[in-house]
Amino acid sequence: MQNRPILVIDDDPQSRELVTAILVEADFEVLAAPDGPSGIELARTARPAVIILDMMMPGMDGINTLQTLKRDPVLKNIPVVAITASSDLTYAEKAFRAGALFFLPKPFRAASLLRVVELAADRAQKDIPMHRRRRHPRHPAEIAIWCFVRGDAGTTRGVVGHTGNVSLGGLSILLPETLTPGTAVRLGLGFPEGPITAKGTVIWHDPQPIGGERFHHGVRLLGFAEDTGLSQYRRYLGQIAASPAP
Repeated sequence: MQNRPILVIDDDPQSRELVTAILVEADFEVLAAPDGPSGIELARTARPAVIILDMMMPGMDGINTLQTLKRDPVLKNIPVVAITASSDLTYAEKAFRAGALFFLPKPFRAASLLRVVELAADRAQKDIPMHRRRRHPRHPAEIAIWCFVRGDAGTTRGVVGHTGNVSLGGLSILLPETLTPGTAVRLGLGFPEGPITAKGTVIWHDPQPIGGERFHHGVRLLGFAEDTGLSQYRRYLGQIAASPAP
């Protein structure tokens, strides 16, 4: 069975772009629609694994969209994650009554979104392991990392942190400050066999700190400074994948 995309239905372009960036950095294929009617049509065509649906939309709102999805015999079994920026707690109750599997209030942590999407996809596709639904398997790994960022005056500053997980396509990293999405960074990775230097770009960051000290970022890898960097990185990923789970 081919991997199925995640569909985001949200009228807010910034919210749509943020959710898409988080999921793309985590190696999911993502489709997006700006309203309920176009989202329903796209769902019928693409048959997504999970639908992320904003509750507050003009015209056909999230509840009506959700009810329409659940009445459709083709779409009714697709798990729906309801999201909203409203402080009205009744939205959660209405969403669950209409058939939502999960509910996330905005703003939410990137890690929370990924966890809920994985749980929803697992519910729909228990026969397909999560690591096979992603283009690049991700592996938990705490590795020291140095992020070098070029400033406006041509100066470079370094931010020290560590990875949360690693994959061939990108990294999840925790830093003591936030870096703006789109920021180009030079990375120093402290691997056991020796440091690797890579280039990357910040895809997203979570504005809410973890433990009050570290901010979660998603970084897409763009290349390695040395020819041996990619092979060394692949070898490390292979070693992690072959290691028994703790």
